[in-house]
Amino acid sequence: MKKYLSFRLVLLMNIVLAIGCSSKTDAQPQLTFTPYINNISAAVDIKNAGDGSNRLFIVQQSGEIRIFKNGALLSTPFLNMSNLVKYASEQGLLSIAFPPNYKQAGYFFIYYNARNENVTLARYKVSTSNPDVADPSSGVILFSYPKPGGFGNHNGGCLQFGKDGYLYSSIGDGGSGGDPFNNAQNLASPFGKIHRLDVRKLTAPYYKVPADNPFINTANAVKTIWAYGLRNTWRWSFDRQTGDVWLGDVGQDLWEEVDFSTPQQAGGANYGWRCYEGNNTYNTDSCRGKRNYRFPIFSYPHNLDTGGLSVIGGYVYRGNAFPALKGYYVCADYLSSNAWKIISNGSGGWNIYLQKNVPASIVSFGEDEQGELYAASFNGTIYKVGATATAIKANEQAGNTNAIKNNYIFPTVVTNGKINIVMKDNFSRVRILNVSGQQIMQQQLAAQVRTFTLSLPHLTAGMYLLELAGKTTEKFKFFIQ
Repeated sequence: MKKYLSFRLVLLMNIVLAIGCSSKTDAQPQLTFTPYINNISAAVDIKNAGDGSNRLFIVQQSGEIRIFKNGALLSTPFLNMSNLVKYASEQGLLSIAFPPNYKQAGYFFIYYNARNENVTLARYKVSTSNPDVADPSSGVILFSYPKPGGFGNHNGGCLQFGKDGYLYSSIGDGGSGGDPFNNAQNLASPFGKIHRLDVRKLTAPYYKVPADNPFINTANAVKTIWAYGLRNTWRWSFDRQTGDVWLGDVGQDLWEEVDFSTPQQAGGANYGWRCYEGNNTYNTDSCRGKRNYRFPIFSYPHNLDTGGLSVIGGYVYRGNAFPALKGYYVCADYLSSNAWKIISNGSGGWNIYLQKNVPASIVSFGEDEQGELYAASFNGTIYKVGATATAIKANEQAGNTNAIKNNYIFPTVVTNGKINIVMKDNFSRVRILNVSGQQIMQQQLAAQVRTFTLSLPHLTAGMYLLELAGKTTEKFKFFIQ
């Protein structure tokens, strides 16, 4: 998940856009976002338990899981594990998932960054006396992977159960920029992957590797890997009707992407990162021919008009309240307030419809037991997603026809008051600006460098622009303090 930009920051950068897209008048449902739950901070995941209770479970990045039941947000958390979670920037409690037999077994699974920053999958059990409270002493760890290089970003962090009853977990490439250790293409690394586990084992290590996992017989491979070549699949989902896989993979410099696979195509798929960003080459060192990769069905450029900077994967709508929306995949961008509807065109391709001006800072989508959709905004509101009964003119956007020039944009992470900067080009001057363009600090380096650790001055909480200047180039990053 990329962190927060503002339009004023983008104006500072004078991005040159070359946008190619087609439009037509077509009858399409218009998405609606109706406030449903208010005043819930840092909500990053929405799930249902599938137990007939019709409760929504809302994950707060700070370490609590809350329940929305019978029209009210319960005051007592379902689980509070803030004492076990590292909550900073992209780190924290990130996802929850309930197995198909949750009503009988009472076990559920969570994904988080532990205090030592390890990406961690754990199992907990509901209280025997109160179905709205979990037993905090019941936790067991299924895996806990140290972050390579100590980078705080790109944790992935989405859990889903498949129609096969197995648990699937996305893990990001481990962080920094450009996947410096090439984790996503390395089957010996758990990072940059989706993992598949049989979690019906009740004793240590509390899971088994499914016998048909694609790399179970591959030497040195992590046996739980199900798909790879992913940068940071922050949010992804299964189509509850077909089992199709929809991935929102957050991009690096130029492109965000949405990937699709049928159940037959998904196991063993290589989605291309870091060889490719979207449909475009990124770093082809040690890469294979294009036929070895699954390319996105839709990629959009880094701009705040027709694109965005941080894709938020959603769901295929399978509810009944909004018939016009049935079968559409709904996703959004965290930073641009754009959303898209995607549906098969019936001829092996896709119709992709852009909708602007949706609520800001959508960070996650979720489904209830009936297949109705919800969207969490990081500003403290959960929205119910619907569609107008009367279709209106919509913009049909052709993917993969956009380009952005001159500036490369990607956010960076503050760790213990410092920023680790890794660039492709040399730079010798560092400046920090606030959102109004005022200079906060400037540092001239003794030599041209490509890597540098910047110690930050005291900064009030907020959003800042980091400017890196070389002899002939200027590059920009963003960070939140």
